[in-house]
Formats: sequence, structure tokens, C-alpha cells
Amino acid sequence: MSAEVEILTVGVIGTPGCGKTTFCQGSNIPVVTVKTLAEQYECLGEVESDGAAPVDVEKLSKVWKKPEKLTLVDGHLAHFLPVDALLVLRCDPDVLRLRLQQRGYSQEKIRQNVEVEMLGGPWVELLEDKRPIYEGADGALEWIINGCPFHSTPHSAIDWLSQP
Repeated sequence: MSAEVEILTVGVIGTPGCGKTTFCQGSNIPVVTVKTLAEQYECLGEVESDGAAPVDVEKLSKVWKKPEKLTLVDGHLAHFLPVDALLVLRCDPDVLRLRLQQRGYSQEKIRQNVEVEMLGGPWVELLEDKRPIYEGADGALEWIINGCPFHSTPHSAIDWLSQP
């Protein structure tokens, strides 16, 4: 990485089970998870009946001290933090269903997450976002290393509902 590249934090987002952590672990770039940040800054609520603990992303976005080096922020809520760019990962709903079953998710939680993915996942919340955004793992590491340049072509969400 050249010295001219701006220090960046890149939020790696997507439906739970879509491959965020796998991508981050294989990147050779420092990684912090939203959950770790929430714990560190006392922004993590009590574990609820579905096994999830709510994150106070509003508070976290105000108190978080961004790293002084290129860092990936792994978590489906990372787009709510003041990261410099976003990498959106998506997953075929049938593959996602299997992954969540293997993790031991309840049928209700599996259904909810598969529906979110089918309806656009995090894309719905990013339609007006002004940060650089990249979709998919192919070429993403090169995009990050090159400073997350804006793309001249608009992004579009994968439409799983229209797939045969």
C-alpha cells in the first residue's frame, strides 16, 4: 500500500451468514467486529430470547475512536458507524439457509434472515448513502487496497426474487 493512500475503515456488511467474517479473516487486513466494539464501549445490551444482544449503534457511532490504520469493521450493523467505505456481501438464500441451520439458528431466525436477504439485505438502507460502496467479494480486496474509489456505475442490489 502506498503512503498516499488515505487511512480507511471499511465496514463489511451483509446478512448474518453471508461470509463477512470469512472474507475479513482471509484479507490480511486488521479486523474489528461490531460486537467487540460494542462491548469495549459499553454499547451492548442484554442477550435477548433469540440469543442476540442489541447494539446501541447511535451511541457507538458517537464514542468509537476510529483506528489509525486500514481496518475492516466486520458486522451487519457496520454501516451505522462512521466508516469510510462499505463492502456489501450477499449470499444465495438457499445457501444462507443451510449455513444458518449449521450454526444452530432457530427456524424463526433462519426465516427472518433469509427474508431479509431476499428483500435486499442492507441495500435498502444504503440507497442514499454517499460513501464508496462495493458489492461482492470478487475484486473487493483490490478495491480496498486501492483506497476504495467511487465507482462510476451505480450499484444495484441482487434481486433474488426474480432469479429462476
